[in-house]
Amino acid sequence: MASTMSLDKHNIPPSALYTAATWQWGKLPGAELVTPPNARLVFRVMNAYSSLYRLLNPKWHSLKHTLLHRHAGIEHLLRESNCSQVIEIAAGFSPRGTAFSADPALRYFEVDLPPVVAAKRALLQSTAAGQGVLRRENFVLLEGDVTGMDWTKFAVSPSFIITEGLMMYFDRGVQMPIWRAIAEFLRGNRGEYVFDYLPVPDEPRRSVAGLLLSRMRGTQRRAFPQDGRNRYEIADDLRAAGFEDVTMHSSVEFASAWNLPHEMAHTRVILYRCRC
Repeated sequence: MASTMSLDKHNIPPSALYTAATWQWGKLPGAELVTPPNARLVFRVMNAYSSLYRLLNPKWHSLKHTLLHRHAGIEHLLRESNCSQVIEIAAGFSPRGTAFSADPALRYFEVDLPPVVAAKRALLQSTAAGQGVLRRENFVLLEGDVTGMDWTKFAVSPSFIITEGLMMYFDRGVQMPIWRAIAEFLRGNRGEYVFDYLPVPDEPRRSVAGLLLSRMRGTQRRAFPQDGRNRYEIADDLRAAGFEDVTMHSSVEFASAWNLPHEMAHTRVILYRCRC
């Protein structure tokens, strides 16, 4: 997996901590069980920076609300899918598995790198409620890497596959083999693949002051692969990878239509829903 996503037992990326704290701030079910203790400090510091950034870039979206709409939007599509198996890849500290696996009819796999799986297991083991989640036969923490996934580990069953917050770290050359593998798996199992990706053409323009602040902090999006594809070209790539039906959902519309929390907040999320 990309070096920007690598971590070890001593070093969890600030982005993972911020996202975990955002889910707890948004009061998502299960978040209190899987949020690392040091995530709250990262959340406060990043929100202070984000407030300054948005002051310099008035058209920019709210980061915490964007992450919340992304997560809640995916859950909306999951509830609609009627799949009996969920495979959440690069699950990180997502609380989704702890919440949805309360339904014994739904088998839930969370897949991530070994250090992340170990950290999440330790968090769950630290509370009685978390230990209860770990005892569920339908909840599985699985070590794995999306770039070399062993798909034979999963049952033949209608599956809902999630790669939330992941595809932005890969360029097209890495994305295409991943999408082909997922499409091949779904052709034999049925189900759906959902992920988020905001192409550069869909981003609001930064102001001159905002660009300067990004460069000073070293977080300008050039840290992520950029190839200039728009959302329709990405959808074409997904069809070329083997998905017959690709639909796109923008939070500009779905936040209100799906009654998501903080539905009036300004966010920019594009969810891709792919079927074979």
